[in-house]
This record gives sequence, C-alpha cells and structure tokens, in this order.
Amino acid sequence: MPAERYTEQDVEEILKNQISKEFMYDKPEVILDNESLLIEEEIIDSLGIFVLISFIEEQFHIKINPDEVLLDNFENIDTIKSLVMSKLGSIEA
Repeated sequence: MPAERYTEQDVEEILKNQISKEFMYDKPEVILDNESLLIEEEIIDSLGIFVLISFIEEQFHIKINPDEVLLDNFENIDTIKSLVMSKLGSIEA
C-alpha cells in the first residue's frame, strides 16, 4: 500500500494542530505561526521535542535519526516542516 502523500500545507496544518493541542492548551494568549520560536518562546521544552518527534514519526511514517535531533530542526513550524518534507521526499525516491 503506498504511503499517504502530504503537501507542505498538509504537513504545516498537522504540525500546528498537534503543537496547539499538545503543548499550548494552557497558553490561549499565544498565537502560533510558522515563525514562532517554539523553544525560545517556551511553547515546547526539551522533553516536548521528543514527544513531538514520536508524533511526527507515527503520523508521517518516517524516522528521525538522532543526528537530526537538533534545535535548528525544531526551531519553528517552518524548520520542522522542512525536515518532514525532506524525509517524505526520501521515501518516495
């Protein structure tokens, strides 16, 4: 069975929904956009990164390698989306 195909917009929406639901339920005053600095703005902490990685791996059927678990890859929605899209692209190749 072929893997589900995701557009960048799909990935972005899924990530925003999950981050809002999982990490921002107690921060209604915070507006999440693609450039929100997730760690710097204390939306996600270091443990939260691993929770998010687990979700991403399950949701998109990809594997994030230990050497990819860098703050630069999880700085904001755009950087996470880029990582996911690069992994999805390597599956299709």
